[in-house]
Amino acid sequence: MKINERWLTFVLTDSNNSFEEMLAKIELAFKCKLSCKDEKGRYIARAELDNFSIAVIDKIDRLSELLCDEHYTLKITIISDKYFNSKFENYIKEILTNNFIQWKQSIWSPVEVTPLSKR
Repeated sequence: MKINERWLTFVLTDSNNSFEEMLAKIELAFKCKLSCKDEKGRYIARAELDNFSIAVIDKIDRLSELLCDEHYTLKITIISDKYFNSKFENYIKEILTNNFIQWKQSIWSPVEVTPLSKR
């Protein structure tokens, strides 16, 4: 049995904010509490919501300046094809826009995950 996991990723362009300020805006927008930890030199804050999960990825990489990004990233993960559509994408865009979170690009990334027992 394969589980379809899909990511809707946004490039957040509000670079004037610190990572902590960006997290505060995302928490307010999505009405959630993000849990932040260092993952291989980059801060990633995560929260599980009712029908999807979110991750905010810092643009700064503490291992190497060469690995840094220009912008923060918001990654929405869904595991149900029910949300793999433009209506859900527009719902997320509306949340961002209504909370003055600037973004410039969004992209879907379908991924098939094979359970460990089948590998």
